[in-house]
Amino acid sequence: MRKYTNAERIVRNRKIMLAVGLIISFVVAFMLYSNRAVAENSRSVYKYYTSYEIQPGDTLWDIADQFMSPEMSDKEAFIDTIKSINHLGGDDITAGKYLVIEYCSYEEL
Repeated sequence: MRKYTNAERIVRNRKIMLAVGLIISFVVAFMLYSNRAVAENSRSVYKYYTSYEIQPGDTLWDIADQFMSPEMSDKEAFIDTIKSINHLGGDDITAGKYLVIEYCSYEEL
């Protein structure tokens, strides 16, 4: 087994300390970033309802485009919610009638 000189031990110890410092820095940075992402996703979302008068030529898809927020990704689920709230059996809607539309906001009214 080879004996290390003092200078070689010092260099080796510094490399080990540098590696440990980098690992600790990455772990701390990851923990801070994770906590921030969780905090941003844990904002309160408020659910509201509004009345919408159906215009000539409107479809449920058009209405969904108008009222869906960016957080909602499934347009069919949103349309199913509209149909459920308004007791609609199909996709047919009539101009001049009203629909109750559910929407979400991060702001409390």
